Amino acid sequence: MNKKKIAVWLTIAVLILGFIFKNNLIRGYVSLCHSNLESYAVQMLEEDVRTYGKYGMWKTSAYPEYGMVEFATGGFGLAPSSTYNGFYYSADNSHKVFSVANPDAATLEIDGDNATWTDGTDNHGSSVRITDNWFWYKASF
Repeated sequence: MNKKKIAVWLTIAVLILGFIFKNNLIRGYVSLCHSNLESYAVQMLEEDVRTYGKYGMWKTSAYPEYGMVEFATGGFGLAPSSTYNGFYYSADNSHKVFSVANPDAATLEIDGDNATWTDGTDNHGSSVRITDNWFWYKASF
């Protein structure tokens, strides 16, 4: 094999592995850099109104009424069936239910560092603790 073919195959392999392990890489980043992320999240929550922004390449949404800042890292699907994932900061260090069609009907089941929620429709999600105050989420609508 010549060097060009090897370079092309290595590039393809890196892209595939990056896609497969993207979520783990992001979780590792949150574990290592949570203090910088927390400064950003706390500043967003000080606004007392729902705000939107951007942190690096991630869209952010602050929900001061719930003490939470969401960092959206990706998603797929077409309406009405889409799945989103990312991580969020929880000011009170607890799992959160968010982005559901009917939050009053939502149920949250917590099992240690893992939680699942549903609002009784096809809206559901899960979260896993990354570190104190930080959770990875997956939400489907």
